[in-house]
Amino acid sequence: MLLMLSELLHDRAALYVSGVMTATERENFELVLAFHTELGAHIANLQDVVSHVVLAYGSTTVTPPEALKQRLLDSISTRPQSSEVDAIVVTDPTGAIEWVNTSFSKMCGYTLSELKGHKPGHLLQGPATDPTAVQRIRNALHARRPCREALVNYHKDGTLYCTDVAITPILDDAGEALWFVAKERQLALSEAGVPVA
Repeated sequence: MLLMLSELLHDRAALYVSGVMTATERENFELVLAFHTELGAHIANLQDVVSHVVLAYGSTTVTPPEALKQRLLDSISTRPQSSEVDAIVVTDPTGAIEWVNTSFSKMCGYTLSELKGHKPGHLLQGPATDPTAVQRIRNALHARRPCREALVNYHKDGTLYCTDVAITPILDDAGEALWFVAKERQLALSEAGVPVA
């Protein structure tokens, strides 16, 4: 399985660097790049090879297609310039946490070592969490489709906070889940219908 995963990621890396992925495929692949340092290094190597090939053959022989150049320019111009980093959680196919970024740790109060191996809901959800929203998330993940919900969670110190959670399944070519990646942004409690005193 490790070899198949490696081949899959190598193939997707080549597609990513070549620019033939759709915008959605690129966005999903970049979610994996956010936590997979070995894959990030591989992408950097591929990009280095591409730049050497372009330099070796000169710009008159190897010219990127106009559509690719335009897509790159559009991507750069529409990318948000916010310095705020989304909170990111990566789980294995069973929902157990494998990795979180520092923004997520700041938001919930738990470190990666405290979270690793646990399901997010077991630590973060409580009486104020909407069970209907949680069930919609479970249904979407079971069906291997993306979902987005506003959830009330509990910080490590017990205080409530609200988060906008967008979960994307990262699938192999057979449609099986490799990871689930959640991007989260903290909201005001009133945005989740929690009365603010």
